[in-house]
Amino acid sequence: MISYNQTYDITDVEPSTEPVTLTEAKNFCRIDVSDDDDLVEMLITACRIECEQLTNIGFVRRTIIASINNANGAGYLPLGPHGAIESVTDSDEVDVDHEATNSSFKQLLTPCSERLIVTVEAGYETLPAHLELALLECIHYRYDERRNRESQYPPVYLDTLKQYSRVW
Repeated sequence: MISYNQTYDITDVEPSTEPVTLTEAKNFCRIDVSDDDDLVEMLITACRIECEQLTNIGFVRRTIIASINNANGAGYLPLGPHGAIESVTDSDEVDVDHEATNSSFKQLLTPCSERLIVTVEAGYETLPAHLELALLECIHYRYDERRNRESQYPPVYLDTLKQYSRVW
Protein backbone atom coordinates (compact mmCIF):
# COMPACT_ATOMS: atom_id res chain seq x y z
CA MET A 1 0.00 0.00 0.00
CA ILE A 2 1.31 3.47 -0.86
CA SER A 3 1.63 5.66 2.18
CA TYR A 4 1.37 9.42 2.02
CA ASN A 5 2.19 11.82 4.81
CA GLN A 6 -0.75 12.20 7.12
CA THR A 7 -1.73 13.06 10.66
CA TYR A 8 -3.13 10.19 12.69
CA ASP A 9 -4.06 12.07 15.84
CA ILE A 10 -3.60 15.41 17.56
CA THR A 11 -3.59 15.96 21.30
CA ASP A 12 -3.47 19.54 22.41
CA VAL A 13 -3.61 21.64 25.50
CA GLU A 14 -6.83 23.60 25.25
CA PRO A 15 -6.00 27.27 24.95
CA SER A 16 -6.68 29.54 27.90
CA THR A 17 -8.33 32.13 25.67
CA GLU A 18 -10.28 32.05 22.43
CA PRO A 19 -9.40 34.27 19.45
CA VAL A 20 -12.64 36.25 19.85
CA THR A 21 -14.31 37.37 23.06
CA LEU A 22 -17.92 36.93 24.09
CA THR A 23 -18.47 40.67 23.57
CA GLU A 24 -17.00 40.59 20.05
CA ALA A 25 -19.14 37.60 19.08
CA LYS A 26 -22.31 39.14 20.55
CA ASN A 27 -21.65 42.46 18.79
CA PHE A 28 -21.06 40.72 15.45
CA CYS A 29 -24.23 38.62 15.85
CA ARG A 30 -26.19 41.63 17.16
CA ILE A 31 -27.19 39.86 20.36
CA ASP A 32 -28.40 42.36 22.94
CA VAL A 33 -29.38 40.05 25.80
CA SER A 34 -27.28 37.95 28.14
CA ASP A 35 -29.68 34.98 28.14
CA ASP A 36 -27.62 33.18 25.47
CA ASP A 37 -24.13 33.96 26.83
CA ASP A 38 -23.40 30.32 27.69
CA LEU A 39 -24.52 29.22 24.24
CA VAL A 40 -22.39 31.89 22.52
CA GLU A 41 -19.34 30.89 24.62
CA MET A 42 -19.86 27.27 23.55
CA LEU A 43 -20.26 28.33 19.91
CA ILE A 44 -17.01 30.33 20.03
CA THR A 45 -15.07 27.20 20.98
CA ALA A 46 -17.01 24.83 18.71
CA CYS A 47 -16.67 27.16 15.71
CA ARG A 48 -12.94 27.68 16.33
CA ILE A 49 -12.47 23.91 16.28
CA GLU A 50 -14.59 23.62 13.12
CA CYS A 51 -12.59 26.34 11.36
CA GLU A 52 -9.29 24.74 12.41
CA GLN A 53 -10.40 21.38 11.06
CA LEU A 54 -11.54 22.89 7.76
CA THR A 55 -8.26 24.76 7.20
CA ASN A 56 -5.58 22.84 9.15
CA ILE A 57 -4.60 26.22 10.61
CA GLY A 58 -4.31 26.82 14.35
CA PHE A 59 -6.55 29.74 15.31
CA VAL A 60 -4.94 30.01 18.78
CA ARG A 61 -1.41 29.33 20.04
CA ARG A 62 -0.93 26.19 22.12
CA THR A 63 1.26 23.12 22.39
CA ILE A 64 0.14 20.18 20.28
CA ILE A 65 1.31 16.59 20.23
CA ALA A 66 0.78 15.17 16.74
CA SER A 67 1.06 11.54 15.76
CA ILE A 68 2.07 11.63 12.10
CA ASN A 69 3.06 9.40 9.21
CA ASN A 70 6.18 10.90 7.65
CA ALA A 71 7.19 7.81 5.64
CA ASN A 72 7.87 9.86 2.51
CA GLY A 73 9.49 12.79 4.31
CA ALA A 74 8.60 16.48 4.03
CA GLY A 75 5.20 16.04 5.69
CA TYR A 76 3.51 19.22 6.82
CA LEU A 77 2.85 19.50 10.53
CA PRO A 78 -0.77 20.20 11.46
CA LEU A 79 -2.30 23.43 12.76
CA GLY A 80 0.42 25.87 11.76
CA PRO A 81 1.90 28.37 11.95
CA HIS A 82 4.50 26.70 14.15
CA GLY A 83 7.11 27.75 16.62
CA ALA A 84 10.12 25.61 17.39
CA ILE A 85 9.67 21.85 17.42
CA GLU A 86 10.07 20.75 21.03
CA SER A 87 10.58 17.04 20.37
CA VAL A 88 10.25 14.23 17.83
CA THR A 89 9.98 10.66 19.09
CA ASP A 90 9.53 7.34 17.34
CA SER A 91 6.82 4.78 18.08
CA ASP A 92 8.90 3.50 21.02
CA GLU A 93 8.93 7.04 22.47
CA VAL A 94 12.67 7.41 21.88
CA ASP A 95 13.87 10.89 20.91
CA VAL A 96 15.10 11.00 17.31
CA ASP A 97 17.12 13.59 15.43
CA HIS A 98 15.04 15.55 13.00
CA GLU A 99 15.28 18.18 10.32
CA ALA A 100 12.45 20.58 9.49
CA THR A 101 11.96 23.55 7.23
CA ASN A 102 12.51 26.94 8.79
CA SER A 103 9.12 28.31 7.76
CA SER A 104 6.05 29.26 9.74
CA PHE A 105 4.18 26.25 8.32
CA LYS A 106 6.80 23.58 9.00
CA GLN A 107 7.51 20.43 7.06
CA LEU A 108 9.31 17.58 8.82
CA LEU A 109 12.00 16.59 6.33
CA THR A 110 13.53 13.76 8.36
CA PRO A 111 13.26 11.20 9.79
CA CYS A 112 11.14 9.23 7.35
CA SER A 113 9.02 6.94 9.47
CA GLU A 114 5.46 5.65 9.45
CA ARG A 115 4.80 6.76 13.03
CA LEU A 116 6.34 9.77 14.74
CA ILE A 117 5.18 11.83 17.69
CA VAL A 118 5.93 15.55 17.28
CA THR A 119 5.50 18.12 20.05
CA VAL A 120 5.37 21.68 18.76
CA GLU A 121 3.94 25.11 19.52
CA ALA A 122 1.23 25.69 16.93
CA GLY A 123 -1.31 28.32 15.96
CA TYR A 124 -1.51 32.07 15.71
CA GLU A 125 -0.71 34.38 18.62
CA THR A 126 -3.03 36.96 17.01
CA LEU A 127 -5.52 35.66 14.47
CA PRO A 128 -5.32 37.52 11.11
CA ALA A 129 -8.37 39.65 10.36
CA HIS A 130 -9.63 37.51 7.46
CA LEU A 131 -9.63 34.36 9.61
CA GLU A 132 -11.20 36.20 12.55
CA LEU A 133 -13.98 37.38 10.25
CA ALA A 134 -14.56 33.80 9.02
CA LEU A 135 -14.74 32.62 12.64
CA LEU A 136 -17.27 35.34 13.51
CA GLU A 137 -19.31 34.43 10.42
CA CYS A 138 -19.29 30.80 11.52
CA ILE A 139 -20.48 31.77 15.02
CA HIS A 140 -23.22 33.94 13.53
CA TYR A 141 -24.35 31.18 11.17
CA ARG A 142 -24.41 28.54 13.90
CA TYR A 143 -26.26 30.87 16.27
CA ASP A 144 -28.74 32.15 13.70
CA GLU A 145 -29.46 28.75 12.11
CA ARG A 146 -29.68 26.75 15.33
CA ARG A 147 -33.44 26.41 14.97
CA ASN A 148 -33.77 26.28 11.19
CA ARG A 149 -31.30 24.32 9.05
CA GLU A 150 -33.16 24.69 5.78
CA SER A 151 -31.05 27.42 4.22
CA GLN A 152 -30.35 26.62 0.57
CA TYR A 153 -27.20 28.72 0.52
CA PRO A 154 -23.89 27.53 1.96
CA PRO A 155 -22.56 29.64 4.81
CA VAL A 156 -20.33 32.49 3.66
CA TYR A 157 -17.57 31.56 6.12
CA LEU A 158 -16.88 28.36 4.13
CA ASP A 159 -15.94 30.43 1.06
CA THR A 160 -13.52 32.49 3.15
CA LEU A 161 -11.92 29.45 4.77
CA LYS A 162 -11.48 27.60 1.46
CA GLN A 163 -9.20 30.40 0.26
CA TYR A 164 -6.78 29.80 3.13
CA SER A 165 -7.12 26.06 3.63
CA ARG A 166 -3.88 24.15 4.13
CA VAL A 167 -5.54 20.75 3.71
CA TRP A 168 -4.10 18.71 0.86
